[in-house]
Amino acid sequence: NRNGQLLQTLQGHSSSINSVAFSPDGQTIASASLDNTVKLWNLNLDDLMVKGCAWVRDYLQNNPNVNESDKHLCDDIGTRR
Repeated sequence: NRNGQLLQTLQGHSSSINSVAFSPDGQTIASASLDNTVKLWNLNLDDLMVKGCAWVRDYLQNNPNVNESDKHLCDDIGTRR
């Protein structure tokens, strides 16, 4: 944060990072590493919820091992846009 407190450690590069840039809207971070990769980190939590629920919605609804109360975790996610 602005006071120098660590908020989150993003894991993904296999070598030292030599460059970081923030998008103007603050929703994406680009990091470049000595492992010859650039990673884009999505910080838009609403977008991440939509994508995550898109991945697990079918599983939640159809897996017989999922508790009935958990089957509806994503019901309103992605439909509010």
